[in-house]
This record gives sequence, C-alpha cells and structure tokens, in this order.
Amino acid sequence: MNRAEQVIKLHLRNKLTWFYVPWIILAANFLINMIIASSLNLGETMHTGAISSIFVYTFVIGTITLKETFPFAVGLSIRRKDYFFGTVWTALIINGLSALILTVLSVIEGATNGWGVRLNLFKVAFLSDVSVISTLGIYLILLLNMYFLGFAISSIHRRFGRTGLYIFFTTLLLIGTLVSLYLTHFSLWGDLILGGIAHHYLELFWWMVPVTAVYLAAAYGLLRRASV
Repeated sequence: MNRAEQVIKLHLRNKLTWFYVPWIILAANFLINMIIASSLNLGETMHTGAISSIFVYTFVIGTITLKETFPFAVGLSIRRKDYFFGTVWTALIINGLSALILTVLSVIEGATNGWGVRLNLFKVAFLSDVSVISTLGIYLILLLNMYFLGFAISSIHRRFGRTGLYIFFTTLLLIGTLVSLYLTHFSLWGDLILGGIAHHYLELFWWMVPVTAVYLAAAYGLLRRASV
C-alpha cells in the first residue's frame, strides 16, 4: 500500500475530530440562530457570522494534527515526505467536502428566503452577487488557508519547540505593531479599509492561494527536519 494512502486512512479513522465535531458545532449555531430569527418581527432579516465557527475549528484541527498523528506515523516507519503529502490530501478531501456542503446550504438558504425566517447564516452578505462556483472556491480557499496556517504553526513547534513559537509570535507582534504605527502616523487606515479592502475584498480571497502555498512550503521544510 502507498504510504501516503496509509496516512490518509490514519487521519480518517478519527471521524469525531474531522467530521462530527465541526458540523455539530455549526448545527448548534444554526439551531440557536433559527430560534432567534423566528422571534424577530415579520420582514426583518437576520445576518449572523456563525458560519465562522467552522473556519475557526478548521484552524484548530490544523494545529493538533501533528501532535495527534505525526509521532505515531513515524513510528510506523512512514517517511516524513509521505506523512506530509498524505496529510495534504486528507485536508483537500475533507475541506473540499465541507466547502461543497456549505455552498449547497447557501444555495438552499437563498432559495428558501433564509429557511423561511429570513436568516442569513450560510449565504454571507458580501458574497450575495458571487456565482455558485465562485462561492465554492472561496469557501475552499478559506478552509484550506485556515487549516494549513494551523498546520504550519504546529510545524514550527514540532521543529523548534516552544522557543520557536515564542520567537515566531513575538516577531509577528513586532511587525504588526510597526505596521500599525506606520498606518496611524500617516493616517492611512481609512484608505486601506475604505479604498482597498472594501472595494477589492474578493481579490483578497484569491491572494490566499499563494499564501497557502507558502504555509505548505514552510511546513514541508520544517517537518523534514522535525524530531518525533
């Protein structure tokens, strides 16, 4: 059997983490928001960001994947290269399925006028003019970006330990502080948010593709030298 296929099967054995928990969380959010939307005045539309829970959870899965499976896989004499590519394929399969389900739910939500109670949960407001295929692509990009961000951060910890994480997050904090000071000093926040993000937010999703590729390259390089 191909070693990468072994890794995929290894991951998919944990159905609770990969399949059940994220959709249980999202279903609970949906039911709560349905109850709230049903109590609103007739004609009032409710917009909610509850769909973000599945993206946050996907990031969490990315951070715990290595801890849960990497030492075990290496103990089975699976090469780090095979582990990496098996994990990438698993993430593509699971997140591709999740993106498809989210897209279908958004279409149903739009066709039923928000499940009959004018609830917008799966059909995000700023994606209302986007085609179904583009919506599927955006959801997939977001899910993969969140997963591999968490995976890359976990790879830093696997390679360099806590010290590496402290240095990484300290560096991010310093960079963020310097950028914030620069934007504040030259009063560029308004131009950035109103002139940039507000009018070109869809392009930001597609820019996540090369960013995700950077996460993958970093994780691959780190895992090649990571200790068990």
